[in-house]
Amino acid sequence: MIEIKKVTKIYGKNIGNFNISININNGEIYGILGPNGAGKTTLIRQIMGFIKSDAGVISFNNLNPWLNSKEIMEDTGYLSGEISLYENLKGIEYLKLIKNFRPKVNWKYVEKLILHFELNVNTKIKKMSKGMKQKLAIIAAVMHKPKFLILDEPTSGLDPVMQDQFNELILKMREKNKTTIIICSHIFDEIAKLCDRVGFIKQGKLIEEMKIDNKNMYEIEKHFKKLYERERVL
Repeated sequence: MIEIKKVTKIYGKNIGNFNISININNGEIYGILGPNGAGKTTLIRQIMGFIKSDAGVISFNNLNPWLNSKEIMEDTGYLSGEISLYENLKGIEYLKLIKNFRPKVNWKYVEKLILHFELNVNTKIKKMSKGMKQKLAIIAAVMHKPKFLILDEPTSGLDPVMQDQFNELILKMREKNKTTIIICSHIFDEIAKLCDRVGFIKQGKLIEEMKIDNKNMYEIEKHFKKLYERERVL
């Protein structure tokens, strides 16, 4: 379980996170939905232990990501919203480098992932398209079959076919590995297709949580549209 209790990180007025509480069950896919600048990535960075909260507590099965980063990282996969890769390496070289830090990796599984995403890993990263780099980063994040998977805008740059391939992978990870997954996005369809529950964030605050099913999809979409409401200026 991932527990987030009254987490606050303040950068300015309505900038940061303010008193956010979320409980995510083992094997659940939880969506964090909100417009750009809503505070989604700030929350993800605290969950990962990259920055320290001003107040509140975050725990992965009772381990604190700020204090127990090494233990948590062994069983956690992470995809940043803005990926940064070693541009002078080939894709295959990059994956083998990541494997050296992941003793639990089964290389046959990595090869299956490469085929699944139809990725030419013999290309130098600096010559790859944005979509190819995104696929490479996804493979690196999941290659060790993590217990926890944190994804920030995971389908950025992927074409519709590869988005479907990504969705298939995520659902299999939940089904076969019981992976607990957080997907952070501003794309409604991405969250609706994959997640069990969704939390709506606006101006750094969790304004609503909803369970996703076909019966309440209209209500969820209505909440999504409200996130983007603003006063007319023209």
